[in-house]
Amino acid sequence: MAELIRKSFSSLVLLWTIGFAAVLFYAHLSMREDVMRHAAVHIQPHLNTEIQGTEDISSRESLPRSSATQDPVSCKCRLGSLKFRMFYESELSVPLPDLNITSKELLTRTHPNLPAEMFENLDTKRCHLVPSFSRIGWSSSYYQLAEAAKSTQFLLYSAFLDNRPATDVRPCIRILAFSKDTNPAVPWCHIWFNTTGPPAVSRVMRIDYLDWQPRSHDRHMTFLLTCRIPKANSHLTPVAVSIVSRPCAKYIINMLKVIGSMERNASTALVKPIKNEKSSPVWNAAVCGPALSYYHEDVSIRLVEWLELLRASGFARVFLYETDVHPNIQKVLRYYEAEGFVGVTKFAYPGPYSSDPIIHKLWAFIEHSKVLGMENLYFTDCVLRHMHEYRFLARLNLDEMPMLPNHDSFPLWLNDQLLQNSNRNGSGENLPPSYDLRWYYHHGDLETPASSASLPEYLKFLRQSKRTVMDIYPTNYNPTYDMDLVTGVFSNDVAVCASGKCRRESFQCPRDVAYLGLFAKNCGEACRKPGSTVEVSALLKYKDQVSSAVAKVIRDLRL
Repeated sequence: MAELIRKSFSSLVLLWTIGFAAVLFYAHLSMREDVMRHAAVHIQPHLNTEIQGTEDISSRESLPRSSATQDPVSCKCRLGSLKFRMFYESELSVPLPDLNITSKELLTRTHPNLPAEMFENLDTKRCHLVPSFSRIGWSSSYYQLAEAAKSTQFLLYSAFLDNRPATDVRPCIRILAFSKDTNPAVPWCHIWFNTTGPPAVSRVMRIDYLDWQPRSHDRHMTFLLTCRIPKANSHLTPVAVSIVSRPCAKYIINMLKVIGSMERNASTALVKPIKNEKSSPVWNAAVCGPALSYYHEDVSIRLVEWLELLRASGFARVFLYETDVHPNIQKVLRYYEAEGFVGVTKFAYPGPYSSDPIIHKLWAFIEHSKVLGMENLYFTDCVLRHMHEYRFLARLNLDEMPMLPNHDSFPLWLNDQLLQNSNRNGSGENLPPSYDLRWYYHHGDLETPASSASLPEYLKFLRQSKRTVMDIYPTNYNPTYDMDLVTGVFSNDVAVCASGKCRRESFQCPRDVAYLGLFAKNCGEACRKPGSTVEVSALLKYKDQVSSAVAKVIRDLRL
């Protein structure tokens, strides 16, 4: 009996050993396959592209194994008629008498990313991979959903064509998105040139993190995704782009309008010369302003003065983002939009944050660092959205104004800085990515000088021509971005350049040449001491033009 038990036990041990060895062997094969798959993903971006960006996409969560191969040239398309075509046509052609446009024209003009062109010629048969309106997944009105992996979800806001000479892979598409994944998986791009043919397919080559704060799962972080337009399609201008988890995915829930062109518009980029005047071309400049969120606070008159001062300073246009604002601010925005001086893009902060103006203001105050990180999305959106119109874009808030005591206009100051840096460093990528103006405070409680005391009380900028002598924030500045070079930005700095890491540092203008006036806060007793303030009359050269223009707008809009 004992001998039988011993033999049975020996047999069990032998079977267990064989089974355990088989498990180890299978695990070894699986691990080896995983290692090889990750190695292929690691090597592929460097073999198939020329780009080595700030974000190493090889460390991302791996995609399906097809990502280790070269990008597919195209997908197979099955043509079919658009369902509910008649309904689309009737709804998109609804006339809006107050605006004298159709509903489709309104969407084209105001929506930040809807590719209305993809819904023209609806009687033509379409590729079955093109998502319909009803299939697009929306969040907070303006964000389209994309899933790169189980751990990575993107909220897509906008997409841009980039064919600038300094771009490392041209042409390419830049896509702005939020994500809570600190290490996003790498998706693919479906690039659409029309609705009848299949999309061109390209893997995202680089993911840039646009923030100076550490990454965190508890907030929406701003990312810039770059995908190359395949060589076979590089001569075509894309209409839209979709982000997908794998090539030729059938169920697509996003489709962003691709904004931009193959080259910059010279008619907007350069200051129009005075008739019969022979001089070197002068670069125009435009302004990227904030996302306006003044709902209960009526700052409409201050906004009018700010806009008219920028116009008098020589800025070609001002671009703003609109959330929920006071009715008077809406009137001002529509007035300047109709005039052509202001461009407005709709913006909303994504969930779980409330869009209610009161709750939003509480959240923005308490969670200020989260707001700062999310602002980088619309700041970068602004510079990329308008880089095809203007080479130079200045970042300014409603309480900031360039002070130019030695120049008649901002473009003249800017071109002087460009000339000096070109003489010193050469041209192209050797130039600074931005030209910065450092702050001086023009506090609200400083005594109004006699030179501006006769001006109306509502002209806050013009009346406050005194500034403090103190250096409260000597290192703070606002940039004017050179869009030949810049691709991603923070609120007050450059994050990434067209070729990846910027080659040069930004140029900071000496404050005795020009500075940024910050018209905010009170100074108190410190500014009542002798010699604590100095008068700067730089804005007063515009006072007649600005004061009459502001008075006219106030009358016209009954502010």
